[in-house]
Amino acid sequence: MNNKALQGQTLLLLGASGGIGSALAKKVTAQGAELIIAGRNLRSLQQLAIQLPTKTQCIEADLSEQSGRELLMLALPNQIDGVIFAAGTNDFTLFEQQDPRSIRQLFEVNTLLPMLLTRDLLTRLKAKARLIYVGSTLGAIGYPGYAAYGATKAALKHFVQALRREMADSCLQFCYIAPRSTQTSMNSQAAQELNRVLGSKTDQPDWVAAQILQQLMAKRMHDQNLGMPERLFVRLNAWFPKILDLALHKQLSVIKQYLRRTPAEPHSGVPNSSEHPAITPKPNTHTPNIQTPNTQTANAMASTSLEAITINALGVKGVCK
Repeated sequence: MNNKALQGQTLLLLGASGGIGSALAKKVTAQGAELIIAGRNLRSLQQLAIQLPTKTQCIEADLSEQSGRELLMLALPNQIDGVIFAAGTNDFTLFEQQDPRSIRQLFEVNTLLPMLLTRDLLTRLKAKARLIYVGSTLGAIGYPGYAAYGATKAALKHFVQALRREMADSCLQFCYIAPRSTQTSMNSQAAQELNRVLGSKTDQPDWVAAQILQQLMAKRMHDQNLGMPERLFVRLNAWFPKILDLALHKQLSVIKQYLRRTPAEPHSGVPNSSEHPAITPKPNTHTPNIQTPNTQTANAMASTSLEAITINALGVKGVCK
């Protein structure tokens, strides 16, 4: 008897070369699914494909271009069982220093690309197909250094919610999953130090992939914010945004010391990354010129975590460890 939940299904996975994406590729194929993975770096896709236990089709295409999306559509089978949108890009910087080209690219990759591909793919989906969009906690909580990035994820979240309601008379399912900060090689030394100083919690890509897999195999998918206390922060930000205003204001001087840098060149192309920072900021793959704060001073300024500050702002005594 075959107990693999996804046996016989064909899924399209975008962002398979990223930390979460590659972990997810291994998990869904372990459940019997056959994969189609697409990106600009064919060699990277092929290196992943040989590690997977089921048939995997690699498609070389720059999906940021219309020609690349057309190529993908030509290479796809007539019908697929689901799509996982895990590709994305980020840019950790002060908004006043952010290159306009980088802002434009953030929206093209994180928002427009999944929207346009979804529109193209609707005719290729089976009646009960499932579509999962990997977002970020920053799509629900505005965080210093991620003004543009958070806006792209907020737009993506709104798109998924609206499309689910628009197509509620069909059997298609749509799900937006928002990870918090994830431990991958994309985290620079400065970001790791900031995480440590602020006492921020991060997750392993394998754990995040496992949560996405659970949604994929659930009878009915639902939107999900991953990790505590981030789920609490999302609700607090919706109901009592001034509480988080106060919490982040107390940390702002520390955060800005990691944010200050000389302007970097914007990303080029569509990266095969599925890394999405959450409450804790995460820089892009460029190594910026960062003025690292004196550790002793930073620890004194940020010894209380955002979680503890939020609880104290609510009038609860003590520091949450």
